[in-house]
Amino acid sequence: YYNYGFSVPGGSTIQGIEVKLNSRVDSTTGAPKFCVELSWNGGSTWTAGKASSTLSTAETIYTIGAVADTWGRTWTATDFSDANFRVRLVPVASNTSRDFSLDWVGVQVRYTP
Repeated sequence: YYNYGFSVPGGSTIQGIEVKLNSRVDSTTGAPKFCVELSWNGGSTWTAGKASSTLSTAETIYTIGAVADTWGRTWTATDFSDANFRVRLVPVASNTSRDFSLDWVGVQVRYTP
């Protein structure tokens, strides 16, 4: 997912990144989750993945990352341009018969100018 239209001022210090997913799954059998990875260079390189909690059969908003979580790297303002920033979601479950539903993927970048 990309083209978020962020406007992070140059020279800002990135404090944390939160990814929010509005999703559900058809059954909790197999502990279904989304694995989330972030890219700062158009998808050439990715952060280590972070897993959501086990998804519910009810539509729920899941938050991955935190206000003080930089996903293991130092970010710059240019990393958040539409050309550079990407979110990758990988559905995972030990039962391959799961049907995942996803309504939207939101991203909040916390920074100090």
